[in-house]
Amino acid sequence: MRDLNALATFVAVVDAGSFTVAADRCGISKALASRHIQELEESLGVKLLNRSTRKLGLTLAGERFYERCARIVADAGDAVRDVEELSRGSHGLIRISTAITFGRLHLLPAVSEFLALNRSIQIDVTLSERFADLISGNADLVVRLAEEPRLSNLVARRLAPCRWIVVASPAYLAANATPRTPRDLLACNCLVYDRPKGNEWRFRGRDGELTVNVSGNLRANVAEGLVDAAVAGVGIAVLPSFAASEHIVAGRLVQLFPEYTLPESTLYAVFLPDRRLPERLRNFVQFLAERFADEPSWDQPLLTPPPGKESRSSRLGA
Repeated sequence: MRDLNALATFVAVVDAGSFTVAADRCGISKALASRHIQELEESLGVKLLNRSTRKLGLTLAGERFYERCARIVADAGDAVRDVEELSRGSHGLIRISTAITFGRLHLLPAVSEFLALNRSIQIDVTLSERFADLISGNADLVVRLAEEPRLSNLVARRLAPCRWIVVASPAYLAANATPRTPRDLLACNCLVYDRPKGNEWRFRGRDGELTVNVSGNLRANVAEGLVDAAVAGVGIAVLPSFAASEHIVAGRLVQLFPEYTLPESTLYAVFLPDRRLPERLRNFVQFLAERFADEPSWDQPLLTPPPGKESRSSRLGA
């Protein structure tokens, strides 16, 4: 195998078109760069470069050799950077963007747990309903809900399912007629989550699919705002289980229509498709995937009721 340093020098000379510039880039003297090329030509038995006082040119053999060498040198550089990044994996900054409600209730506690295990990592978390621009460098990682990711230039790794449930407070149900079927929602004050077709509540039951176009006096783009309004008895809401489960367990909210399911969303970790993704970021995404999993912590109280109480596993419509 040829000396990798000599191959790197050859590639640098061709790219720079100059022995002097190539030597500077490689951190060697011009004389050593010239000797590397001479030794390559002697060992190969062919001339690689046509030299003149004004410019350098590749011979036919040099062109073919350069194509292969450029790939070899690039791969070797990637290998070195990967190992260096691995050694630095327990250090550095991770910038994360996520939605306000999920971030406050679940991501920030997960971040605290991760940092307790990785003392040399720093994490910046931005809570916003806007999807951060990863390409422009505003964040390293976005944690978001979606029914189906449509990301042309990004990677989306599934972290956990997100179930949607219909809830109301005991006070609201006591003051108003309790809806018995989804169609009864047409006569109810419904709290709408501000997202595409947010007022179209789609149900699936034994009789097939049903869409109800609801209306009400409150629309919000933050789930936490709808949770507060529902607990206060303002109306009926469709909420993600990660935001509603603790209130159902505490008796502040009641799930309606457990025999029906609504379209699920999925929690994704979204990042750039860089094969040299920092090890600290890979470790954090893996940590989230293992922590949330297929039955995340926010669903556990609903799937596994306390001893002595009736089963609530059907509350998720699973």
